[in-house]
Amino acid sequence: CARYPYAAIIVPGPVSRRVETPLSPAGLLRTELAAQRYHAGQAPFLIVSGGYVHPNQTPHNEALEMKRALVERFGVPPEAVLIEPHARHTTTNLRNASRLVLRHGFPEDRPLLITTDAQQSAYITGTVFAERCLKEMGYQPGTLGRRLSPFDVEFRPSRISLHADSRDALDP
Repeated sequence: CARYPYAAIIVPGPVSRRVETPLSPAGLLRTELAAQRYHAGQAPFLIVSGGYVHPNQTPHNEALEMKRALVERFGVPPEAVLIEPHARHTTTNLRNASRLVLRHGFPEDRPLLITTDAQQSAYITGTVFAERCLKEMGYQPGTLGRRLSPFDVEFRPSRISLHADSRDALDP
């Protein structure tokens, strides 16, 4: 889809510390921001990424709850929201989203857009995140591009993200 500046918008999963709260306030903000970008024609798809993470033994999957909010609250068509339901933290959000777009033939000449809250965006663009990726996965899941706002950063996935770690039982 040449008319879009981005191949997709990645929305990393939020943490909800309360079992009775399916989507945290940060998650709701992330989905609202992503829906705004989608409705403004920034990308034809949104990729929501996150698993059953917090609190321990939560019945809520971050990606499913974000998709529900995007569709029911923000009017995004369900077919425009792709689910990556396995990520456990920000490193695997970006790795798994990279795998999804690479495996499904998204245009590689167009970057992705990561849209999230300001705190997570600052973390993603900081050295601590880059170091954590190297420590936990042994590589960077992609290359960060321009920081467009406190909430948005461009991202190009790396083919090395397709490598599955056989030592990690939770690596999908």
